Amino acid sequence: MDIDTYYQLSGGSDFRDVTSVFTLASQAMEPGSMVAIDGFSLHDAMTAIEIGDPRLDTGMQLEAVERPEFDPLNPLLPEEICWIIDRSMAYETEWHASNQLAHTVFTLLYVHCLNDVDPDILPILSMIDLDPSRPLELITLVLRAYTSGLLKSCNLAWNELCKGPLLDAEDWHSDKSEVSLLEGWPVEAAVARLDSGLTWLSTTTKVTPLWQEALKLRLQFRRNILLLLNFTESLPRDLGVFDEILQSTRHCLSIIRAHPCKSITSSSPARAAFDPYIARRLNTFLPVRIIDLPSWEHTCDAYERLLNGWEDIARLSKTYQLSTWNQVGFQQSWFSAPVARPAYIRSCAQTLFFDGMQVVHSQPQGWLVDRLFEETIGVSYTVFAQHWGGSGTAALVELERRVIHTVIPHIRGLWNNPARRRRFLVKSILDWHMIYDTLCGLVESVDTINIDPVAFRTLNQFPKAIVLWRLASIREVILSGFQLELYHPLERPFAYWFVAEVIDIHLNYLDVVLKGMAGVVPHNSSSRKEIHYQHVFLVALQAMSMAMFMSLIRSFLPNTIFNQWEQLRTNLRRRYKWAFNSAYDDYDFEPVVLEPDFTRFLREVQEVQGQEIMSNTELKDHAEKSSRSSSEYFELAQRLLQGLISTNNTGTLEGNWSHDRMRLLLGMSETCQELQSYFSGSTSDGDTSQILVSKLDWTRDFSNNIPKTPWFPSVWLQGGAEA
Repeated sequence: MDIDTYYQLSGGSDFRDVTSVFTLASQAMEPGSMVAIDGFSLHDAMTAIEIGDPRLDTGMQLEAVERPEFDPLNPLLPEEICWIIDRSMAYETEWHASNQLAHTVFTLLYVHCLNDVDPDILPILSMIDLDPSRPLELITLVLRAYTSGLLKSCNLAWNELCKGPLLDAEDWHSDKSEVSLLEGWPVEAAVARLDSGLTWLSTTTKVTPLWQEALKLRLQFRRNILLLLNFTESLPRDLGVFDEILQSTRHCLSIIRAHPCKSITSSSPARAAFDPYIARRLNTFLPVRIIDLPSWEHTCDAYERLLNGWEDIARLSKTYQLSTWNQVGFQQSWFSAPVARPAYIRSCAQTLFFDGMQVVHSQPQGWLVDRLFEETIGVSYTVFAQHWGGSGTAALVELERRVIHTVIPHIRGLWNNPARRRRFLVKSILDWHMIYDTLCGLVESVDTINIDPVAFRTLNQFPKAIVLWRLASIREVILSGFQLELYHPLERPFAYWFVAEVIDIHLNYLDVVLKGMAGVVPHNSSSRKEIHYQHVFLVALQAMSMAMFMSLIRSFLPNTIFNQWEQLRTNLRRRYKWAFNSAYDDYDFEPVVLEPDFTRFLREVQEVQGQEIMSNTELKDHAEKSSRSSSEYFELAQRLLQGLISTNNTGTLEGNWSHDRMRLLLGMSETCQELQSYFSGSTSDGDTSQILVSKLDWTRDFSNNIPKTPWFPSVWLQGGAEA
């Protein structure tokens, strides 16, 4: 790759030595003294120290935070037991949200003293209830059973996360601090202990009916969660039983959500059951970190996401369409970045697709090669392979190996966290070109004289199938930058323009593939249906991207892009460094899309500022050029989206995945209307660029709102409300 002569470090090189400023300011200080803000304590100083690794600093305990001694056999009221269970549920969801066990589940002190509350080894005198309202069985049978189920649930999730490709300390934390998760204990024993607790609650007269039902619901919920974790490994076997348990768990959660346990008094002994500083006493190098517990609604929402994830896993376990895996993988991330689905669910999806030996439980790896082409262009790979002696022959071994080694990481990578998922997609862009280059070389070697023209036309379809997958990856890499909030305000117009250029080429290839299907692929085939959907969807997406490009350029002061082009160009080359990869020079065939055309971008910026931009060819019929405004682009996109919505066209996806796709279409349609109205109003009212920028919000704050679309901004009105 050529050296960029325009390359400059951000910030320039005009630095000044400020040592003298600090020297002068510290002259009045005594040796060894320090300046600290009000309230700065020794604890603050100690927790700021790093000795090689931040995790070596475990903090210190101050007298002011000393806690009362915990007695696991201290009798508790039913409502206090319920409060402990609800709080432990919140901590479990926080562990699934990628926090440490030592800061979440292990803060429940009953985790560390299960043997101390075992009714089989307790002295008889200690089992006598001194207070009838606080029966000891609430601890020895109910709370002990729930805690055992909680630990076993964490153990099963831990096992799945360990064998999956998700990264420890990035997607989740595996450190158990040498605390037992009941690893050697069978799931059946944990279920039996929960059943014993449920039986006691159903027959006892020591607890009022109200709290009986509340505690039974929570034990049943834990039992179901444990069974779901256990059955996930055996899917799709026992799928009917799995679905029944899943629906039962949803029912339990809905009741628990509607009837949360009320907060207990500050003097309640139940508060001693949690020690947020437990990491100090565990065998760990982790620093003490106090986790702010989420609200009850947030906790229930987290469990709801787990249940939704299990529902997807159950459906994927009986899904043998590669394109469905691909589309579901994309969709599950479009409304979740910059956060991600629970790591456990994502790991299950990755393991389910490929367990290291087989694909989707029972399929050989070579199955992927045939499905890739069958579902993309409607033609089986055997049609291609027969010209070289069939699949597995010497001429095709390298091609098939590359397809397998590209498709498996591609599909599994879609369930990575958003940032790593983007990096996987960037890597796959070159991998897809390697396959394209190999296919082109094979097709070029065919003797065109001795082959039927229709057969040769079909052979030419195979490289184009790979181009479609590669262009989809490029588009996702660019658009995911908006989800991850990577782009500087000056970079956003270029991102919208570049993705519109990529979509333009994608649409052209879809047209070519559709023409190639004529007389070969049935009109009612699933591949045709999906291509027709993708064509309309991409035209709408391109129109919205062009509208945003034009609107953002016009929101800047004149010549803003040109005045800052030197620095912007440097940033863009860094941002899109995958497009300037010199490795492409090693292949015989040029990639379909590579480096962005900066000259063309600047020309179109100038035309937009002069209000003379011409529309891209794909927006009408790939031949006609017409002048469009941003408002007309939004109108075109909305008209196309409404056409898909009114006909309930979601391509080949069905069930909940079809609803997710429809949700995306509805959100994009609403965004078109919102942005069109906003930009039209701003233009007519003579609004300034500062007001335009301040009212457009690209952030993904899930605590307050869910964005209508993953790639376009929301318009915020006065008081922070969304339009």
